[in-house]
Amino acid sequence: MTGGDLSLSNVEVCWNGRSILAVKDMHIQRGEFVGIIGTNGAGKTTLLKVCCGLIKPTRGTVELDGRDLAGLSAWRKANVRKHIGYIPQAAEYNADLPFTLRELVAMGRTSIKPLLYPLNEEDYEIVDHWIERLALSDRRSQTFRSLSGGEQQKALIARAMAQDPEILMLDEPCSNLDFNWKYQITEIIGQLHRESQITIMMVSHETSLLPADCKRAILLHEGNILADGRSEEVLEPKILEKAYQCQMDILKLANRRYTVNKG
Repeated sequence: MTGGDLSLSNVEVCWNGRSILAVKDMHIQRGEFVGIIGTNGAGKTTLLKVCCGLIKPTRGTVELDGRDLAGLSAWRKANVRKHIGYIPQAAEYNADLPFTLRELVAMGRTSIKPLLYPLNEEDYEIVDHWIERLALSDRRSQTFRSLSGGEQQKALIARAMAQDPEILMLDEPCSNLDFNWKYQITEIIGQLHRESQITIMMVSHETSLLPADCKRAILLHEGNILADGRSEEVLEPKILEKAYQCQMDILKLANRRYTVNKG
């Protein structure tokens, strides 16, 4: 992995004349695992979409390995985004599309190929590798819509990793999943980081869903960075209470941090 260094400078996103995100300075180094946390409407999804080039900021620069996403033409931006594995919230993905799991994962390879170039044997070996790596081999011929929510999320991770991305961005990857699937998905994400040292940005509104590999946390509040630092420093009651506007306590268990509302 040779890339995955991300920097934001004086970035602001305005909507209907109102600022919904303002980041003066943020730098994520190659190989970091960063958790993005905050209340609903804090700007977490907006920040992620700005970082992967889906939203052009009203002002400021967004650089991935020295390439300014905000200033690139649509064609050049598309080429840069080939190096970003982006997994949106489940609600943003159309699960009714009639693709098999293998066809869906293959889209990760198709997205980085020149236009109209077919996938070759090596591409399909990579596709099958990630299907197997995510323990989905017995589901490869099933339609995406027939999979469980957890299996769908694993399929989307496999598709993103099939791109051989420099940076992986996940927006609430455990939303609408049951307890066991939440644990499985976060364990998989942690393992991917340990094995590949890929840069990871993961949005979550639950602190307990950030795996132990997530060494840095960024807390957003009303579109601004309220805290940015080591996870054990940011995920503390006195910091979190400023954003969540309630008295909180932290229960540390099995390298996870669970937030408790003290009322």
